[in-house]
Amino acid sequence: MKKSKVMALLLSAAMVLGLTACGGGDTQTSSGDADAKQVDSAEGSDAADSGESAEASSENTDGEKIVLNFYEHSDNEKIANQQVEEYMKLHPEVQINLSIIANDDYDDKIKVMLAGDADIDVLWARSGNIRQMGVDGALLKLNDLIDANEVDYSLYGPMGDTCKNGDDIYGMCAKKTCWLLWYNKDLFDAAGVDLPTDITWDGFADLCQELTTDELKGGLTVNWTYLIGAQTRGEYLTDDDLTYTRKYAEFLHRIWVEDESNYSLEEMSGSFDVNGVFAEGNTYMMINGDWNFLLFPDSNPEFEWGALPLPHFEDQEVNASMGSTDALCINAKSKNAEAAFDFIKFCTYSDEGAAILAQNATVSAYPSEGALDVYNQYVDVPGTEYVFSSVCSPEDGSHPNYSEIKDAYSAEVQEYLLDNCTYDECMENFLQRREEILAK
Repeated sequence: MKKSKVMALLLSAAMVLGLTACGGGDTQTSSGDADAKQVDSAEGSDAADSGESAEASSENTDGEKIVLNFYEHSDNEKIANQQVEEYMKLHPEVQINLSIIANDDYDDKIKVMLAGDADIDVLWARSGNIRQMGVDGALLKLNDLIDANEVDYSLYGPMGDTCKNGDDIYGMCAKKTCWLLWYNKDLFDAAGVDLPTDITWDGFADLCQELTTDELKGGLTVNWTYLIGAQTRGEYLTDDDLTYTRKYAEFLHRIWVEDESNYSLEEMSGSFDVNGVFAEGNTYMMINGDWNFLLFPDSNPEFEWGALPLPHFEDQEVNASMGSTDALCINAKSKNAEAAFDFIKFCTYSDEGAAILAQNATVSAYPSEGALDVYNQYVDVPGTEYVFSSVCSPEDGSHPNYSEIKDAYSAEVQEYLLDNCTYDECMENFLQRREEILAK
């Protein structure tokens, strides 16, 4: 496709942001699941010029529309609606029925539905679940479709490994995330301290300790992952050498327990609102993900804020980070696999699909220069460049049971981070649990 045509389509897609894309139909309860809502997209959309777009992989010789049932979680509802609407403009021969399941219920419900006879063609999947769902036979192996459609899967980089078990591929990467260091510039200016544009984990702990007062915390390091530093190194809990896993746990123990320069695990329990606390101006810095470019404005901060590269170990370069990807997958029982693949290819492997994510302050796992321009039209906050320059290692290891291993580590290391045991004691328990999980 010529560059001018691509940019025209990108700008056209960007204009969709102003629409609350409900697909032109009424919201109703899906017959596939009592707690999912189905969004029926308009069938009468004018077809866009599709001379240079990918043709649908499957055609119905009887002249009837090809029907695809697409299941998404509620956090992606706006994006999914736009994907469906734009794809059906290009492919009027395809009808996509979108069903939305609440985010907190999605993983459990979609697994139950896949295990039964639910009529699902395309589904969203979290990175931590894709590999196991593929191994269990719930997801279609995509290798043949990828080859037939001349998809260069290597363009996803290391993130693509999260959708693979060995050489078997079970998903097309949709968006990617990375972790960053967020700052309250007003507080730094008042303290006369420069922003830490390149800082080690030890340097971050030192700075937090220096800035902490009775009224203000130096930092806020979120409590739902205890592995950020190790995973930026590409070290995972199935490795024999867990040197950086230990170093990062000891860093957390210092800022949470010893120095009390960051909010502790006890303080962050229950209904603790990470963004709300940061937005109230109670802390100089916060370690969180790039999704805050989209979410944090809702907290209405009354100060200048932005993002910087994540802290790193001394033997790492600046911009080392970790990230995750989600994916669009195909039900192994789908009767329209070729058409389903064409749809997910549009969403995850095209400039047009990347632009839809960009206008929702989301970075596509598919590299698209044009989409970066669209992203910057909608995100006007200092630090967006670090999302794209960050070199990310995947959040999860490659073992099919890695999520279970990570849960076991979290449970054990929490005892250390609550100062109830030594690190060696918590690791002794974890390694025993890891051995049992790996033996399954």
